[in-house]
Amino acid sequence: MKFKRLLRGTITVVALSTFAAQLGCGGAAPTSVAPVMVDAEPVETSSPKMSSGSEIGGMNEEKVQAAFERVSPRLSRCYQKGVQRIPYLGGEIRFKVRVTEEGTARWAFVKDSNLGDRETEACMLSVLKATRWPKPVGGEGLAENSFTFEPSSDERLPVPWTPDQLGTPYKKARPALASCRSQAGASQIRATLYIDTDGKPLSVGVSSDDERGEEAAECVAGALREITFPSPGSYASKVSVDID
Repeated sequence: MKFKRLLRGTITVVALSTFAAQLGCGGAAPTSVAPVMVDAEPVETSSPKMSSGSEIGGMNEEKVQAAFERVSPRLSRCYQKGVQRIPYLGGEIRFKVRVTEEGTARWAFVKDSNLGDRETEACMLSVLKATRWPKPVGGEGLAENSFTFEPSSDERLPVPWTPDQLGTPYKKARPALASCRSQAGASQIRATLYIDTDGKPLSVGVSSDDERGEEAAECVAGALREITFPSPGSYASKVSVDID
């Protein structure tokens, strides 16, 4: 199975305004980089930006970038495992990590994703939580990065669906999904599904606007896996829905 991984260098490090002023760091927006093969050497990403935020310590930008690049092959291995189950698995995933003053991850969550597989997302989060991060200065730090994974060009991509095409079964499930979100105290949650030709979900992925969404992720994914949707026809479909 051939596939490629495209790394988009959008690392964001948040720091105290006083610390940022001392460093004299700029705020230029990062730019995307060219696609690379999964087993290739880490690509050079654009310069991260540093902005101010209360109760958040400053982090060395280059070291944060290096930490993400260091774990990139392990994230790719998580993706490879997912491709063994879902050959056309693909999409963009953005992580957010809060780093303690000791350089460990206090929490990590999927901030945004249309990858569509909770098992793969959980594997990647485990990698990030086990990673040693550069120690922030003046408080705990925040770091973000997004990765884009593309399946082999030999694979037929799933048919894109809109939420309306999920029909009555999804409408009936919405209260239960909203309950998953509200019980965790999370803000908006997004779920992405691959639906097989028989209407059963092949996999479900979950992302959220804040770290509390991680507590609701399994509840949301589990509820969606139990639903039988309308058949997409001769080929699997892919759809994302917002749960608020």
